[in-house]
Amino acid sequence: METTISIESIAYGGAGVGRLPDGRVCFVHGTLPGERVFVQVVKSKKNHAEADLIRILEASPRRLVPKCPVFGECGGCSYQHMDYALQLETKTTQVADLLRRVGGITTTEVHPMLASPETWGYRNRLSVHVNRGQIGFYHRKSHHLVDVVACPIGSESVNTELAALRDSRPGYDSRITLRKKSDQKGFSQVNDGAAELLAGIAQEMAPSGDLLVDAYCGAGFFSKKLLAGFQKIIGIEWSDAAVRAARRDATEQETYISGSVENHLRDSLPETTESHVVLLVDPPSEGLSPDVVHTILSHPPETLVYISCDPATFARDAKKLMPTYALDRVQPVDMFPQTAEIELIARFSRV
Repeated sequence: METTISIESIAYGGAGVGRLPDGRVCFVHGTLPGERVFVQVVKSKKNHAEADLIRILEASPRRLVPKCPVFGECGGCSYQHMDYALQLETKTTQVADLLRRVGGITTTEVHPMLASPETWGYRNRLSVHVNRGQIGFYHRKSHHLVDVVACPIGSESVNTELAALRDSRPGYDSRITLRKKSDQKGFSQVNDGAAELLAGIAQEMAPSGDLLVDAYCGAGFFSKKLLAGFQKIIGIEWSDAAVRAARRDATEQETYISGSVENHLRDSLPETTESHVVLLVDPPSEGLSPDVVHTILSHPPETLVYISCDPATFARDAKKLMPTYALDRVQPVDMFPQTAEIELIARFSRV
């Protein structure tokens, strides 16, 4: 079915949201709020539909020409067609909407998203796929490979690695991570400038205390930034290699444990609530496991700082942490310009 709709907003994930003539919500990638577009419905369900953009009838003044020639096909970027200020506004609104819909949280203000110092060429790490001589990223809708010569959000050194890989004409199929030569393998944030912003907010949210427990600590990026304010730091990380990196320059104040947070968090938190304890968690996109949530609620530290790369699972976990905790502050930081991905940092205080 082909039809004309008006786009009202952008959903988490990057699709424009409008309504079909029958009232159903319709999601259309590559569109902006305020635009009137002609679309073809490709997936129809009872309460919503998905459509492909055929042409723009009335364009938004905030629309830009994408820098990447495969934008719209490649599944990496979703927002190259909108100005950067709109990207920040959109992501901030999405965080507040997910807190409300998933977490039932309406009383905590979501602060405006902090801009990344660099909006292009910021990624110090990219994973590409090699398949039958083609090198690139998966298509937005499938595992069909989109051939990529250069990635505009990748750093200069990463694109140099990509060019060298393409010149080598690999005859195998694989997934390869390209990175800066100085980058510790697998341990750093992908955007150095935004990571520093994130660390600065962490220092504001947890300036000092008796003990900092850094769960999912990696190579100790946040622990080492917060070291001066704490008498003792315990980091927990499943990766042996990351723990070895954290221990390499550790002081007497720092202890790094190799193993799962599920297995080691309870023993790392004190039995008493008299000490000023800060727990910092930076889980994967799946968020906190039920076991970790149970441990936090049964041994609640005074302050909990939660760093999330998925606001939906964060909202779910925030709901579980209440009413033992109050959500004091939510600060999104744009770790991933041009993409639909969202990073945030939040502070909870024990009630």
